[in-house]
Amino acid sequence: MQIGDADRHPTASRVTAFIPVKPLNDGKSRLSGKLDLAHRIELTRSSLRRIVHTLQSTPGVGDIIVISRDARVAAWAECWRVGHMREHRRGLNAALREARARYARASAVLVLPSDLAALSLTDVQGMLAAAQHAGERCVVIAPDRHGRGTNALLLKPPDVIDFDFGANSALRHARRALAHGIQPIWFRSDSICLDLDSPDDLDLYLDQW
Repeated sequence: MQIGDADRHPTASRVTAFIPVKPLNDGKSRLSGKLDLAHRIELTRSSLRRIVHTLQSTPGVGDIIVISRDARVAAWAECWRVGHMREHRRGLNAALREARARYARASAVLVLPSDLAALSLTDVQGMLAAAQHAGERCVVIAPDRHGRGTNALLLKPPDVIDFDFGANSALRHARRALAHGIQPIWFRSDSICLDLDSPDDLDLYLDQW
């Protein structure tokens, strides 16, 4: 199901999920000492498939949009019957802003990077429940296991704060929320905090999952 032009409007009461994916030949370069390119691509595909399946199984999630300019990722999205958007702007934050503009009628957006290989249904349900109980405006942040990066971000409404992914982004997202008079909600679990960003992360994933 190709939704490159983003003409479809999400159900107002449901969360729209964005999953940004780097070009496959550029992804997971920090794992190159453990995995060759073919295995890194397969790891990305497996992780992305788990995220998509988890979102498809979660009541309250509407449109699921994979954001990537890699044609192979677009083919995966079509096979899995989720939306795909080919971004035109370079950089993660710019791509997410472009996606948010195309899906401006969403009631909330949930950003999940493609390397959350241990993501569970309970994780997504927990973030949605936190947002539901928070009222009309909220920022829900799931930090990485070091407490620095942002492994998932739920914004209600989608433009309540700007995207600020990058090094130490969890604190920056929290500061943006506070600057808008919103107390950020921190969501933590062993599964959502693990991203496959380093060899240590990969070892932990292989050991526990």
